[in-house]
Amino acid sequence: MSRVARKRLEKEARKKNRRFPFGRKKSRSTDFNIDMEDIDNISKSQHSKNKGVGASQFIKNGDRASDRLKDDSTAIELPSNNKEKTGILDKNIERMKSERSSESIFSSGDTMVAVPKKMKTADNIISVEDERMYFERKQRQMKNGISNEEVLTVNDIHTAEDEKYNRNPNSQGINDTRDKTEENINEIKKIDIKEAPFEDVVRVAESRLAAEKERQKKIALEKKRELEKQQILYNQKKIELAEKEGIEVADKDKKTLKGPELSDSNNSSDNVNLEKSSNSNNNLNNNEKEELNRKERGLREQIKKEQELKLAELKSEAEKEKSKVKKDKEEKKKEEVVEETEKETKETKNEVETEEVKNEAQDDKELDEANEELDEFDEDPENSGKFKKFMKKTLKVVAIALVAVYAVGCVVFNNRFFINTKVNGMDVSFKTPAQLDNMAEERVNGYKIKIDGRNNVKDELTGTDIDMKYVKDGSSKKVKEEQGFFGWPIALFSGEDIDGKLNVEVNEAKLSDAVEEFNIFKKEYIKEPVSAYPRYSEKEKKIIVDKGELGSMPIKSKVISFVDNSVKAQAENTKYPNEVYKPQKNKADDPRIPKAIAEMEKYTGITVEYDFGYEKYVLDGKEISKMFDVDSENDYKVTFSKEKVREFVRSLSRKYSTYGDTREIPSASTGGKLKVSGGIYGWLIDRDGETDELVKIIQAGKDVKGREPLYQQRAMTKDKNDMGNEFIEIDLSKQHMWFVRDGEPIVSTPIVTGNPNQGDATPPGIYPITYKTRNAVLRGPGYASPVSFWIPFNGNIGIHDASWQPIYGGNRYLYAGSHGCINTPYNKVAQIYEYAKEGMPVAVHY
Repeated sequence: MSRVARKRLEKEARKKNRRFPFGRKKSRSTDFNIDMEDIDNISKSQHSKNKGVGASQFIKNGDRASDRLKDDSTAIELPSNNKEKTGILDKNIERMKSERSSESIFSSGDTMVAVPKKMKTADNIISVEDERMYFERKQRQMKNGISNEEVLTVNDIHTAEDEKYNRNPNSQGINDTRDKTEENINEIKKIDIKEAPFEDVVRVAESRLAAEKERQKKIALEKKRELEKQQILYNQKKIELAEKEGIEVADKDKKTLKGPELSDSNNSSDNVNLEKSSNSNNNLNNNEKEELNRKERGLREQIKKEQELKLAELKSEAEKEKSKVKKDKEEKKKEEVVEETEKETKETKNEVETEEVKNEAQDDKELDEANEELDEFDEDPENSGKFKKFMKKTLKVVAIALVAVYAVGCVVFNNRFFINTKVNGMDVSFKTPAQLDNMAEERVNGYKIKIDGRNNVKDELTGTDIDMKYVKDGSSKKVKEEQGFFGWPIALFSGEDIDGKLNVEVNEAKLSDAVEEFNIFKKEYIKEPVSAYPRYSEKEKKIIVDKGELGSMPIKSKVISFVDNSVKAQAENTKYPNEVYKPQKNKADDPRIPKAIAEMEKYTGITVEYDFGYEKYVLDGKEISKMFDVDSENDYKVTFSKEKVREFVRSLSRKYSTYGDTREIPSASTGGKLKVSGGIYGWLIDRDGETDELVKIIQAGKDVKGREPLYQQRAMTKDKNDMGNEFIEIDLSKQHMWFVRDGEPIVSTPIVTGNPNQGDATPPGIYPITYKTRNAVLRGPGYASPVSFWIPFNGNIGIHDASWQPIYGGNRYLYAGSHGCINTPYNKVAQIYEYAKEGMPVAVHY
């Protein structure tokens, strides 16, 4: 507590003593109880000093002492507001009066002596304030002429030590007893009387903490002694065992085994080192060493745990007491403060001196050696204050240094460029404007710029092509002036690039002409931009937003402007920015795209399965999404396109229609495989009809499985070999015809085909039999020929009998050939007619 606070509390007490001239205000509470038995003991002590005084006088003096104690009980200012303690004090005072009449008195001559009850100890009622209060009253009464015998002092009260050793304060050794009592009280309370204020009660928490520290210290030292005793006994047993077995032990080893001598004094106990006793067992076997080490570790852990528990309890109690004292002090601040008796308080304070502060510091040091945990509990506010002062001083010095450095930097960079500064791509850190002029002029000589663009475009331009030169007209100074000098610290962390502010001149006309010859304007590098559009993702199985394409269509004016600025900034390697190209009209974040996707998803959720016999094809959301027209360059209007459906059907026909395909047949003419191309045989999808049907299916929004498309022409089978297992083969070179089934000819006959010399040659290829009929009349320009069997396969060309042909085969077709039909002997055509079927392939080849 500070000196000012103590003075204030002392003044408060004096004010209270003066405010009630006819009776003092009742105190709030005390930390002790006054018992009537204590008054009896005090009375007996006074009676032994005043022999010859009558019983009445004794009672009178006793009443005076009692009255003084009563007055003192109200004069003591205590920190507690506990009403229960105040009530106990009042009851004790009343009981003092009531028990006065019930005391047993016996006669010794003319003197009546009061017989005291069982002696109470002074530990619970003596405090520093009690001693000061009694001492001050004694001084005041001596000044007023009152005898010392009539003054009740603390020396008249029996202490715990007096009671323990049955010592009488009135005996010859009374002075020694009193001195010992005061010493014990101060030792228990652990208070610096010199620093204690008149009104400040002994801090109970600090007293308990000091006492607990002392007790912890003693416990630790006792356990050390006990461990050392056990070690010495153990070593002695080892010596005896060695002597019994006839093993000689050197004096040095004996001294090590016996261990250090024990001493009853505290200083010798403090010097006991457990580590030394542990290290002295080098001659013991491993098991014995481990057992001893285990005991030592266990003891250390036990001591540590006990101390930690005690420290926790003490800390909790200290916090409670501090909170209590703080609350009491706040209440005291509300009362009136008077400035009186300051001189008397200072004199009393200077007379009381003690060395308890030094003793407490010594005790703390000894306790820290036994338990390092107390270092964390104790705090040194003085060191904390010194550290704060040191930090303030350090920060002040640092601040001054920073200001000085900043000022120096401002001077340095007043005419120099900041660090990490680039002008036209040149590093000009710490350089002057004049140096920048020289650098810029050198850079113009041999200058060349390279520019990269989209679609792998690369362009070049040299300074000589455009008459490039640097003019020293103070532009570098203007650049430095714009930079300034106050912001130089910022440049330490972030650089600055300054381009295009130096005076670099070029021939604008030559520059424009040179740029027009750049590759960026050539057709092979130009591509129109494509706006973002909805696209079906096979990976995600849904329609997503395609970002489109940026394209590479340049804007001439912007390209020239960019090149001009780059040259004046003395750039050497750069890229065309996005600004020089025609931009996309609509970006991927256009809010109309999600609406278009929602419209398309109404139809893309279905599937249409086509069955082509040997293979199935599924029309899914990917293909359906392509059947929509989305105006991505304008308002993203979605239109279901029938033309795109037709295009899909065409692609389907190109894949699965076999109309006119080249086929490989098992030829009866060659006896092996023979490729025949041309003709019109095979499957042919009806594109228009299937388109109309597919539009209806998609708009219905329902799945379809196993659909067969509409066909204009069909083949014999849906297998990969759509000719089936039988066909008619006609060899125009050999003028021969076969009916082949399962690769074997079952009908073979010579024939006469169309006369090529008259332009009626029979066309090669594979054709389907259109139909077959009997008794037909074949008509043509200038002729009409009745036939018994008619099997057409290529328009008006067919197989029929020819009664007008006397012979067949050979070269007859060259001079007596038909108009293109296959003239066949009657009996053979009859067999073929029987086997022929509508749609059966007829393979015609040379």
